[in-house]
Amino acid sequence: MAKPIVMPQVGQDLTEGELIEWHVQVGDIVKKGDILAVVESEKASFEVEAYEEGTVLKRFYEPGDMAIVLEPLLMLGEKGETVEEASNAAQGNEVSRPNKSEESVQSADNATGDRPASTTRSSPLARRIAALNKLDISSLKGTGPKGAIVKRDVEAALKSAEISPASTKVAIPPSASQPLPAPTSDEDVEQPFNKMRQVIANRLLESKQTIPHFYLMAEADITDLQIRRKAHLDITGGKISLNDVIVHATALTLLEYPDLNSFVSNTGVLKKAQVNIGVAVSVENGLMVPAIENTPHKSLEEISSLIRDYAAAARRGIDKSPAKSTFSISNLGMYGVEVLPIINLPEAGILGVGPTRRSVMEHRGGFQARDIMSLSLAADHRAVDGAYGAQFLKSLVETIEAYNEFV
Repeated sequence: MAKPIVMPQVGQDLTEGELIEWHVQVGDIVKKGDILAVVESEKASFEVEAYEEGTVLKRFYEPGDMAIVLEPLLMLGEKGETVEEASNAAQGNEVSRPNKSEESVQSADNATGDRPASTTRSSPLARRIAALNKLDISSLKGTGPKGAIVKRDVEAALKSAEISPASTKVAIPPSASQPLPAPTSDEDVEQPFNKMRQVIANRLLESKQTIPHFYLMAEADITDLQIRRKAHLDITGGKISLNDVIVHATALTLLEYPDLNSFVSNTGVLKKAQVNIGVAVSVENGLMVPAIENTPHKSLEEISSLIRDYAAAARRGIDKSPAKSTFSISNLGMYGVEVLPIINLPEAGILGVGPTRRSVMEHRGGFQARDIMSLSLAADHRAVDGAYGAQFLKSLVETIEAYNEFV
């Protein structure tokens, strides 16, 4: 029986995403959990996993096409089953769309019938291109899923009218995808935002404009922790980093301070049942924050492995995290600078990790050179007050200094 795999909605504002590449061909056997395709949204690329099993009968998009959220990406069925049989089995709910490399099997008009202009289905990208070129989109015939008018329909209409599309990448100016001319000594150069940078800019601006941030600073003596960590590495040969320890210690501390593990709105605070620590990762086009799901209940080794895996994927433009972060950490200590981070909407707080410095201080009746790490907490004053944030930061310092979860 036909089993369509639809374009997932990975964000509330996502209406479509660009298909980057396929990982399966027509005729391939698919099992649950297999990676089918890579799709790019405004924020990042993400992998589409199979939630059904079967043989690939039809792919509804080609690389470069804009896939509409909750519309079929491909059709699965029984081996030897035709696309017509699969479509009939699905009672006409999934509509084949013309494909550059596969035979067209069914017209979208057969499934949807004629639509009045006022109810024309079209993708946001198609509408934008049509508007830029003053083209009446209601006059076009759609070839997308369920008769939707998609980018290629508008481009075909413009081509037939000998009009060049103003842009096929509407999210950013065309110049952003082409090399800028070399500047001269008396020439300013404008660098338009790419998709990711634009999203980051919008979110951080909204965060600073709408969240009453307050900041608290603290220091943690990690000298003994580093000795225990080095002993663990010498014995096991593992790759536990100081950042891994901070992530785990923060998650454990948040169990005692649930008000900081919250989502904040203008009407109230939603205390999240699960602690998912987001780890800020610098990538080529900006910043990604993959989250470690249910962080306090994972071992240090599991956390370390997931952070490395998610960070490597993020640098390839892929978000592999299955969870949404509830509290984030931004670690810039390796650059030797202090950090006052901006809260990641809609979270209630974010931890900044600064550099570790060697300082001579009184310790156990004498003076010793100790390793001191700087920490900063940015908190939403709508969710917590200064005293609560100070208590959290004090407890976090104690947890880090006494941390001995090495196994």
